[in-house]
Amino acid sequence: MGESGKVEIKRTSCYLCSRQCGVRVHVQDQKVLKVEGDLKNPVGKGFTCERARAAIDFHEHPKRLNYPLKRVGERGEDRWERIAWKQAMDEIARKLKEIRDRYGPEALAVLGGAVHGPGDWAAWRFTNLFGTPNIFYQGKNCGEAEFLMECAVYGYQTYHSIDTSRTKCMVVWGGNPAASNIPYFKSIIEAKKNGAKLIVVDPRLTETAERADIWLQLRPGTDGALALGMLNIIINEQLYDKRFVDNWCLGFNRVKETVQQYPPEKVEGITWVPKDDIASAARAYATHRPAVLTMGVATCHIGTGAKSAVQAKAILRAITGNLDIQGGDVLGREPQKLAWLENLYWDSLVDSPQRKRDNVSADKFPIASVNGYKLFRKAMKKVYPRGYGAAMFMLVPNSTYIWSAIAEGKPYPVKAIITEGGNPLCSLSNAKNAFKALMSKNLELHVAMDFFMTPTSQLADYVLPAADWLERPNLCVRWGMQEHYVAGEQSVAPMYERKNDYQFWRELGIRLDQRYSWPETLEEMYNQFLKPWGKTFGEFVKMEEPWYFPPPAYKKYERQGFATFSGKVELAPSILEKLGYDPLPTYVEPARSPMSTPELAKEYPFILISGSRVRPYVHSCYREEEKLRARNPDPLVQIHPDIARQLGVNSGDWVTIETPEGKIRQKAEVTERIHPKVVHVDGYWWFPEQSGKTPHLFGLWESNANAINPDDPELCDYAGDLPFRATLCKVYTAEHG
Repeated sequence: MGESGKVEIKRTSCYLCSRQCGVRVHVQDQKVLKVEGDLKNPVGKGFTCERARAAIDFHEHPKRLNYPLKRVGERGEDRWERIAWKQAMDEIARKLKEIRDRYGPEALAVLGGAVHGPGDWAAWRFTNLFGTPNIFYQGKNCGEAEFLMECAVYGYQTYHSIDTSRTKCMVVWGGNPAASNIPYFKSIIEAKKNGAKLIVVDPRLTETAERADIWLQLRPGTDGALALGMLNIIINEQLYDKRFVDNWCLGFNRVKETVQQYPPEKVEGITWVPKDDIASAARAYATHRPAVLTMGVATCHIGTGAKSAVQAKAILRAITGNLDIQGGDVLGREPQKLAWLENLYWDSLVDSPQRKRDNVSADKFPIASVNGYKLFRKAMKKVYPRGYGAAMFMLVPNSTYIWSAIAEGKPYPVKAIITEGGNPLCSLSNAKNAFKALMSKNLELHVAMDFFMTPTSQLADYVLPAADWLERPNLCVRWGMQEHYVAGEQSVAPMYERKNDYQFWRELGIRLDQRYSWPETLEEMYNQFLKPWGKTFGEFVKMEEPWYFPPPAYKKYERQGFATFSGKVELAPSILEKLGYDPLPTYVEPARSPMSTPELAKEYPFILISGSRVRPYVHSCYREEEKLRARNPDPLVQIHPDIARQLGVNSGDWVTIETPEGKIRQKAEVTERIHPKVVHVDGYWWFPEQSGKTPHLFGLWESNANAINPDDPELCDYAGDLPFRATLCKVYTAEHG
């Protein structure tokens, strides 16, 4: 507790998006006065965006959840009673125990949000000890398909940072960091000033694409064909790093044979990208070394076209010699001086005597399953004895199977849902399936923990108030995927009866046979994480520089090999073969496209993409904030002027967007930044100012792109990621609906 009347400055990280930039919080008598960037913190380097500048409004918002609530009416009636935390936890734990005893621990599924939610790792810790593999967090749709493929090809994820003085070429593939990652975008601008080339792959002329030396405006979903076309040029013109390929790569000749099927002329017909641009991009990337090729979530959103895209991108990084070199794509390492994996108990889940079944979608998507993780762990054992830091990305089920497990009991019953900081009705495809499951009488328990009442939490049985990042101590570890971590002070005490996520999972755990696995406080849990370093969290957070960034290490494979079965880069991964997948990056069309479903395309002539980052929002968050909402008050659909003229539409007119799954309305934004055959829809929309009762659910069905995006497993990618982009739609004015 600070001295009364004195202004204190707390140093922490802003958790209002996944960047977690360092900030200084000015506090007086437990009231936050100001949030400013921390110039000394290497994460953000003093930068703050509009979200951080609205942090006080978020913290004090009159619509924040402040007390535990229990449903007293039917689900969706918006009738609640305030109850005590102890009563809530006792009743929730009692019901979970009943469900576990009757159906097994797999009957619980936990659904979480992005990193700006109440948390994530504490939930994994609980579920691993409880014995359920049905843990679905938004990280799945932010990159699981690419994380898994990188691990299959070279044994760990690459850390896509830019060395602004050394990186000579940057390929931004399927992302727009000008909207989603401002610090990274600043690095791009600085590197360009130092002479680096910028290549952007995107169907839209985004703020990032405007800065590109080469912009590849591809047909959505054809990323795999484009990457294979680039490989065709690089291999046939012998622009690859022959020494690295000869010494460290397996399967090169198989890949060489595969890419002969994708000459630039053929790829142009598939992707709409001129063959000369394909060749120019390939040559620029291969000859301007070191180079960085970013992940980009879009290539994990294109359904059946994703596998060839993420695999060919991994091959591009490897054969050009840009893998694990300074200025290139550096391989990550398990966290140093941090007891991360052993305190999350992934091994307890894998070897649990209580768990009898894999996750609900394991048979359909075996690479994203407990058995798949076992195989990865075996492949990585020599280099990473403890396994992959972010093991969660290796066993996340397909969400559609969770809904069918609730509604139909297939492949086995799921009877309880805990939704932590997530809003799956807005953030996951085909909200109708999710709605049906969450309203089902088969669902015996639904608990939601969040900052605000959302469409999803309206359908819960218990709603619990979450403490925000100002109200909790923070240890930023980025899901264990990157070796650095940053400590942050708790700025103020939680208001009202808000609690942090660790408190929730601990209180639940000690009621469910996990009493001795949970330290009493979050700070004590951090002490366990930091034990190998020999520092307590209190000591760490008070350091002049409360962060740990280990010295960079390059070409780590020369000392230890790659974390694959062979110890080399496997361009045709053996782990894919073991799991029943095609080990080669053969291009597959999106399951719904003008080429794969021409008859459907006659009725739905436009290619629909959604899910792009739109500042100041993060996914479905922050539409309650008046200052932020004023910047983007309405959902916008981008259409080309040629189409607008055909429809008789002007910018600002409301139009209807329809798919086989349904229809929504958004305001037209007429722009030449998009191809005439492509429509871009704002994602994740709901309207907090509207009624929360069913069927309204805060306007969930009016403009939410995920009310009309498909979720059929046959349309998903090889890991079960949902197809948010590269499907089909039609657009018309309201009066013609």
